[in-house]
Amino acid sequence: MESPSAPAHRGLVPWQGLLLAASFLTFWSLPSTAQFTMESVLPNAAEGKEVLLRFHNLPGDLKRYAWYKGEVKENNEIVSYVIETQTTIHGPAYSGRETIYPNGSLLLQKVTVKDTGEYNLQVILKDYATKQVTGQLHVYLVLPKPNITSNNSNPKEHRDPVMIKCEPQTENTT
Repeated sequence: MESPSAPAHRGLVPWQGLLLAASFLTFWSLPSTAQFTMESVLPNAAEGKEVLLRFHNLPGDLKRYAWYKGEVKENNEIVSYVIETQTTIHGPAYSGRETIYPNGSLLLQKVTVKDTGEYNLQVILKDYATKQVTGQLHVYLVLPKPNITSNNSNPKEHRDPVMIKCEPQTENTT
């Protein structure tokens, strides 16, 4: 076996480092464009709280953002923002509790269980091409603290019946 062409020492020699870098590039190729994603800052919110829906890796050549509750169709549009004129336009699904920000984020205030569902963000690019991303929001009812009472505070084992009651009763909960 021949001796190595590079002098022996601790660490990588330049050609070994280059070979290692080339190996990483061969097996680890990044996508050409980062994925456009939505994030809910509080995806599981209690009723009455605020939720911020925001997105990452936004394309740079934007003309307009539009938020929808459910499918992307005119009746479901909550609010849109025109970047060039910095204009906010309220859609048919706007309730007055939503605020759109210049970066496209959507703030939902005083959320209710009815706000649970799918939210779509549609961006319109300057060439009028569209991109869309979907996110999910879950809003839960805030339950009152239960009060547990018993009709017999000193029962005898295997002799005395005991009735335990939990109040208040809340609809649609078990």
